[in-house]
Amino acid sequence: MAGEPILVVDDAPVNLKLADILLRKEGYQVHAVADAEEALRVLRNFIPKIMLVDIQLPGIDGLELTRRVKQDPRTQDVTVIALTACAMKGDEERALAAGCDGYITKPIDTQTLGRRIREYADRQSHPAPAAPPPPQIPAPSLPGGLALNDLELESIRRRFLEEGTLQSRQLLMDIGGGFDAAKASRLAHRWIGAAGALGYVDIAAHSRIVEDLLAGRQPDERSLRESVSELVLAFADPREGALDALPDSVIAQLLEKRIGLVGFAADEAERLCTVLELLGARPRLFEPEEQTDSDSIRLCEAVMVHVREETKHTAWLDPMGPGIAGGALVFVGGRDRILALHPVVQHRAQEFLIDGWQPEEALMRLAFALSRTPAPTPALMLEPPRVLLVDDDETVRAVLEKTLREHQLDCRTASSGDEALRMIEEYRPHAAVLDVNMPGMSGFDVLEAVRKRNSGVRVVMLTARRQEQDIIRGFHLGADDYIVKPFSPMELIFRLKRLVS
Repeated sequence: MAGEPILVVDDAPVNLKLADILLRKEGYQVHAVADAEEALRVLRNFIPKIMLVDIQLPGIDGLELTRRVKQDPRTQDVTVIALTACAMKGDEERALAAGCDGYITKPIDTQTLGRRIREYADRQSHPAPAAPPPPQIPAPSLPGGLALNDLELESIRRRFLEEGTLQSRQLLMDIGGGFDAAKASRLAHRWIGAAGALGYVDIAAHSRIVEDLLAGRQPDERSLRESVSELVLAFADPREGALDALPDSVIAQLLEKRIGLVGFAADEAERLCTVLELLGARPRLFEPEEQTDSDSIRLCEAVMVHVREETKHTAWLDPMGPGIAGGALVFVGGRDRILALHPVVQHRAQEFLIDGWQPEEALMRLAFALSRTPAPTPALMLEPPRVLLVDDDETVRAVLEKTLREHQLDCRTASSGDEALRMIEEYRPHAAVLDVNMPGMSGFDVLEAVRKRNSGVRVVMLTARRQEQDIIRGFHLGADDYIVKPFSPMELIFRLKRLVS
C-alpha cells in the first residue's frame, strides 16, 4: 500500500542509502537509522508498519531489538524482517525465535527486495494467504539489479569505492602499531553487505576473510596483513560481478533456490554465498559431518560439497554410502581431487566446479546441475561414440586425439572452422569439441552455424580462464558444456562421456 511507513535499521551507510532509494521507489515512507538505540528512540513517537533490521548491529543487536519491539504492546504488531549476511545453519530459526516475521540475507537484492518485504507484510496481515505468485525473472541489469541510468545508485558505488580505498589503506598502515581491531571488524562487516549489494564480489569475499580473522582472540599479524592487502587491491581494482549477462534460464533456475554448502573452507564459502545471494538464491552452510539424508539437506534443491581433506572420509564421498537424499549434487574443488574420486561417487554428481572458478562459472554450473537428472552410468554402445575435435593447435589435437582413442572414443580432428562444418556433415559425430579462439571462423561461428542447421551434435567449448563472456556467449548460442584452459584431458573425457552416454 502506497505511503506505508517502514523503519530501516542498519549500521552500514551504503546499505541504508540503497534501501532508502529502493523502498521510496516502491512507495514506502522510509525512516532510516544506524543502530538499535536510535531505533528505540524513534519508536517512542513513530510506529512503522514494517521494520527492516540488520541482525549484527553495534551495541544492542538486531535480535534483541526485535524482542523489545515484540514485547512492547505499542509495537508488537509491527512486521519485523531480519537482515543478515551469509546465513549459517540455525540463523533463521534464531531470528524467528526472537520474534522476527521474516528473514532476508544480504547483499540486498535490488530486484526482489520490495516484493519480498510485501510478501512478509501481507502474510502478517492475512494469516492464511493464497499461494504467492511465481518468482519474476529479473530483467537484464547491472549486478544486483542496478539500473544503467540510475545516477543515485552510481553515486553510491563511486562513494563506496572511494571511501573503502582510503579506509582499507589506513587499516593496512595501522597493522603493527595503533591498529583498532574493533573498528576494523565493523568496517569489514559493513563492506561485506555493501560490496555484495553493489556487485563487487571480490571485495565482499576479502572483507569476509578479514572479519573472520578479527573474530579470533589474537589474529596472526602476517595473515591479517596479507588479507588486508588483498582487500586494498580489491578496492583499487574492483571486479564487478557481470551477472547481468547470464542467460534468463540460469537466473530462473537459481532464483529463491535453497543451496546447501557442505564442508567448505571459510573463504570459498564466502565467495559462493556472495555470488549466490546476488542472484537471489538462498545458501546455507553445513559441516562435513552433516548426514546426506538429514531433514535440512532434504530441504535443499541443490547441495555443493567441497572436495578436500576435511571431507575425504565423510559419507558424502563414500562409494558405499547412501548418496544424497534428493536434490542436485555438485562437487567443488581441485581438478585432481575430483577426478580421483571413486567412479560411483563421481556419477552421483550432476556437475563439477573446478578451483579457480569465477562467479559466472559457479552460477552456470549450479544451474546446469539443477536442470539435469543424475548422470547415467556409461552404457555399453555397439560402436564407440564419435567425437570431432576442432583446434588450430596441432599439438593439442595430437595429444587429445590419442587420449580420446585410448578411452574408447572414435576421434577425428579438424584444424579450422570451415573444415569442422564439412566434417560434421560427413562424419556425423555425437559430440564436437570446439576451441573458441581460432583464426578465421571462430568456435562461436561454427557453433552458430551448427545450430542453424538443426544438427543434433552435442557441443563442448574450450575457452581460457577468466573469459567469462566467452562462456556466457557460448551458452546463448546453444553450447552443451564447456571447459576452461588449462584443463586435464581426463576432465574432457568425463564430460564427453556424460554427454554421449
